[in-house]
Amino acid sequence: MIFFLGLIGIPIAYLVVLVNLLVGRDRKGIGVSLLFFALAAGSALWTIFQSRSSTAGIGIIGIPLIGAVGGFLGLAFGRWRSSTHAGRSVGALLSLGGAVLLVAFNLREGTKTITKNRGQDEKQVAISAEIERDRALIAAGLGENENRQRAYLDSSIRARGSDRAFLIAALENDSVSPGVLDTLASSSDLGIALQALRNPNTDRATLRRIYLTHSYPDYFFQTLAAHPHTPPEIIRDLYTRPRTITGLDIWFARNPATPRDILDRIAKTSKEPWVIDALLQNPILDCALLEAAARNVAATPPNPAYQTAAHIEDVRPTLCAKGSRK
Repeated sequence: MIFFLGLIGIPIAYLVVLVNLLVGRDRKGIGVSLLFFALAAGSALWTIFQSRSSTAGIGIIGIPLIGAVGGFLGLAFGRWRSSTHAGRSVGALLSLGGAVLLVAFNLREGTKTITKNRGQDEKQVAISAEIERDRALIAAGLGENENRQRAYLDSSIRARGSDRAFLIAALENDSVSPGVLDTLASSSDLGIALQALRNPNTDRATLRRIYLTHSYPDYFFQTLAAHPHTPPEIIRDLYTRPRTITGLDIWFARNPATPRDILDRIAKTSKEPWVIDALLQNPILDCALLEAAARNVAATPPNPAYQTAAHIEDVRPTLCAKGSRK
């Protein structure tokens, strides 16, 4: 509670002090104060912008507080720097030092973030190169084992089970057996587990188990919504539960495993053109779903889905030909 009072109260107090000084025509130190306000707030904002964290933007709410602290320190320096009073002279120097340290701290943190990002980028480039080498190695091995590709790839995965780059490259192939995929889906490395779940050979039992028992199932929601082997009851539960992950409707719309009633609801209610476009790509799309989507698109003013409407007209003659209605 005290923190939030300071978060709001200190910037308000700073603004009130500045207004009172301006009204009283006592402008001494205001220029220096505004300079340090801008430097403190600007350096803090610059530091936030260097971060790649999805939650970094929350720090913006603290910018007024940081700017006000810098402004108060600058105001104290500006008003006391010429004072003959010993205490105020010392206070001016301390205020200046505090304001400079505040700006320097922000700049140092931003610089550290840049260095960290550069290191992560270099590491990612190295990992990507390693994955590419493993892809080439796996492709060559599959070519040499044309009649036993699954056995070759399964045994290679077991032999290099601690090699993350190799596993990522291997799990892109549809030759991996469901049993190996089930084992890797339980990996403590979420990236490996996700790659295993994305594989087209991952079976219904594995997808169900991860959804029902994983400590962080949200990480796999998009894959579960998109995978053609996801059990219909899991898709229905995922569709109806409170959304912790956004943008899933496009995957439900495209997935042939999505229950018909959910596809019908998407066709009739979705206001997002890209979701309707995904529905039009679903292999189980029939004339009834197409016509429901067409009515929905036509009834959405102003129509943001002109290309979608055109796509519907392209598909209708074939899908809704005489005798093909369902």
